[in-house]
Amino acid sequence: MTDIEISKRIEEINDQMKKLYAKLDEKDKKWDWSGNNSYEDYEEFRSPEIDIICKLGREKRMICPYVLSEIPEESDVMSLDNFISSCKEGFFSDYDGSGNYCIDGKMTDIDIYPSDIHFKSIRKEFDTIVWFNK
Repeated sequence: MTDIEISKRIEEINDQMKKLYAKLDEKDKKWDWSGNNSYEDYEEFRSPEIDIICKLGREKRMICPYVLSEIPEESDVMSLDNFISSCKEGFFSDYDGSGNYCIDGKMTDIDIYPSDIHFKSIRKEFDTIVWFNK
């Protein structure tokens, strides 16, 4: 993809996500908050939009350009391969936190989540990540 095509696709993704978040807000207004439903019911009610938002987020992270910054001093830095292995073995989940890709000793502003490994949404041009626990 050219830079122009990437920019256009990112704009489309952002527009789609904005519409989906608005739909979630409308769903929240319609939800019975009286306590008659379980949290699982609530998640299921919202899951069609959440699933699409997550898919669009993964696509965006795969194509977006990045800005570099210094890696925070007391960070957990690991190789991408180690992170992938750890995720596959269940040591990290999206509930634990997230990471950022690194390159040339600098941190990008591109997030990586353990679920990205499951969906094979991994940017291979990076070989290191910095992990941030929640």
